[in-house]
Amino acid sequence: MNKDKKEIILQNALRLFGEKGVALTTVDEIAKKSGMTKPTFYKYYDSKETLLLESISNLSESLDREVSKLYRNLELSPGERIIELMTTYLKVVLNHNFQILMFNMPTLKNSGDEKIRKAWTNLEEKFYLWFEDCITDAYGKEIEKHAMDIIFIAGSILLEYFQLIGSDLPDQQCRSLAVYVGRIIHVLVEGFKTPNMHNVSLFDSCLVGGIRKSNDKTAIRKARRLHEVFEELEFTIRKDEQLTDAEKANYSEALKKIREESLESSHINVVMEALMLYLEKSEPLRDACTELRELLK
Repeated sequence: MNKDKKEIILQNALRLFGEKGVALTTVDEIAKKSGMTKPTFYKYYDSKETLLLESISNLSESLDREVSKLYRNLELSPGERIIELMTTYLKVVLNHNFQILMFNMPTLKNSGDEKIRKAWTNLEEKFYLWFEDCITDAYGKEIEKHAMDIIFIAGSILLEYFQLIGSDLPDQQCRSLAVYVGRIIHVLVEGFKTPNMHNVSLFDSCLVGGIRKSNDKTAIRKARRLHEVFEELEFTIRKDEQLTDAEKANYSEALKKIREESLESSHINVVMEALMLYLEKSEPLRDACTELRELLK
């Protein structure tokens, strides 16, 4: 029951934030719209800022979890990954009812609360870098300097679609929209490759609205390395002459299960931990298992 009331407060607050902005929305208004008194509101949240911060945090965690699964699925082609990233983003944003606030971005970017501003900037930065990762992986390094222009146009299409059509989209419509935008991205890429567009760019790819490009290993490279480590472990198991056929079969099955679990979980769960400990009984597998743990964190 308490969880239901928190959700009611959260959804009504997000609607008001989207309509009026955080600064102009009062706790009294949130409480009234939620069918409760102001003291009741404070039983669930310390302030409207705490409420918004929790909402951004929940959205960020959901995106991290779903995008992590997406990156680990190396069976997707680079082009398919772009579409799946957009589909995932749309589904998670809609599931958290956060599209309401997306029409009022200054509410978040210019929030007087440093924690809210930082949380939103970090989330926005992650999405830009995920998207840039996918575009560069699909179309090559030559298009990297135009990636922010492409992301800006693609994002504008998504927002405009929400405003014109509404945001109550079923999963299939989310995917259809992502496929459509994916085709637009392809057209844009081909256009930017032409000689007369080579040096034309609306944005500096290293700095967009305070979003700086990270020099850390990209998620796609990390996912590729994860795939390589799985292959190395499988090869070591097959070639280890000290293992019996039965032991090889058991180790291979354990490795297969870890791989399957990694596609469903964004961290090392209990099953994966137990299987990793089992693999580490074999000395030749330990170094690769150590790297595998780091990649799966």
